[in-house]
Amino acid sequence: MLQESTQKATRALVSSPKSLEELQLLTMPEGGTDRLNFLTWDTIEMIGQGEEVIEFHGFYAIQRDNPTSADWREASVNITMKELSVDGVSPTLGRIHASVNPDLGKKSGGQVLEGTIYDAADSPKMCHMDGYMQFDMKDLGIVVFNKEPIELEHSITHIPPVGQGGGTKERASVKLYRKDAPDGEPVAILHRVKTHIGSWLAE
Repeated sequence: MLQESTQKATRALVSSPKSLEELQLLTMPEGGTDRLNFLTWDTIEMIGQGEEVIEFHGFYAIQRDNPTSADWREASVNITMKELSVDGVSPTLGRIHASVNPDLGKKSGGQVLEGTIYDAADSPKMCHMDGYMQFDMKDLGIVVFNKEPIELEHSITHIPPVGQGGGTKERASVKLYRKDAPDGEPVAILHRVKTHIGSWLAE
């Protein structure tokens, strides 16, 4: 019986969009993988050196499961960040490459939550993701990573959320540790992330 209802819900989903013309507001698409351009502004404090905002450009790949329902208001969707590749340049820290941390044993992912933000059928949904990242500070010769999640939130009106943005809900204090001394003292703190999600990567 459960399998039958799941099959009916899946049949009611729209196809996973691959272009701006195919995006539909307040509509649940089938599962898929979205490779999208990605822009972030990260506020990083190197302990003892002050903080600065660093702009990163690149892309991410998010895998989406099939939604639990074809109804926008009712549905939830599990998501996993399979890949992140963004690069920035700091005037004091030099070149930095950020990516998903493959060595921590924790998945970067989350969920498009059930319900809507304003409890109405035509309201945005909230997407929450916990990120476990690493920052390769190429000119300093170190790679730093977070042990506690970077908690990101996006208010979305369509899936994938092309053209929308979000980030950390408020100022945070996510400690960053050297990968070559993971049990040592933190060397940096990530205080804030702001994001903008771009369109699909060119094939």
